[in-house]
Amino acid sequence: MDHTIRGILFDLGGTLMTFTGDWDEVQRRGAVQMAAFFRQHRIAIDEEQLVHTFLAERQAGFARAGETQREVSGAECLRIALQRIAAPSAAFDLIPEALRVYFAPEETAWHAYPDAKDTLRRLAAIRTSDGRPAYRMGVLSNATDDAIIQRLVNRLGLRPWLSPVWTSAALGLRKPRREVFETLLKRWNLPPESVVMVGDRLEIDILGAQQVGMHTVLITADDVPSNQLYCDVIVPDATIQRISELPALLADWSRGGPQNAR
Repeated sequence: MDHTIRGILFDLGGTLMTFTGDWDEVQRRGAVQMAAFFRQHRIAIDEEQLVHTFLAERQAGFARAGETQREVSGAECLRIALQRIAAPSAAFDLIPEALRVYFAPEETAWHAYPDAKDTLRRLAAIRTSDGRPAYRMGVLSNATDDAIIQRLVNRLGLRPWLSPVWTSAALGLRKPRREVFETLLKRWNLPPESVVMVGDRLEIDILGAQQVGMHTVLITADDVPSNQLYCDVIVPDATIQRISELPALLADWSRGGPQNAR
């Protein structure tokens, strides 16, 4: 079987970018700024009640999404929170703008790994024997808001090398649902054995890709406690510590195929 890798599918957070700061503090700060946004637009609401209700709904949404593998968007959570506090109808028209305010602190807390852009550039420069790009490269990210991911990919300078940039918010389903991986394979018109998934979560990125027959690379640049729960049962084809190790790994594979190829 031909094990030549023709497509590379990246996770985003923990793979090409990393979060700095305290997650809960950043989320609360965003919610407080969002509540102030409504006040500034003369929406009569109890700001603290909105903050509390919205953040609680966000936590409930994360739990539902984890159980069903269907995304619960930030917009859905805000809509429910506004309904629960009996916000005036005008508030609902402001949901897209309010969410951008909410996500602003989180957006600034994400930073590309120092070697991310250079690695993508190196991979894009590799050519086949007939001069074509060796790899198609894209992103598949679990995220509750598509817009923040698109803005991050632009702000971090990753866009030139990645197409598509897909999110669970846009697709409606989360990794590890096999359908999201199958959608990407259909978009690229590539067989699963010619695509590798690079991600930081065993039970999300690696499991989902393995279910459809893709090759897998686990990156351990950030600590992911949940990986300890699955390391004996979900085994990637390879593990790297930094994204900059990927080109050499793929070069090794091109000479003999992944050692654990299924």
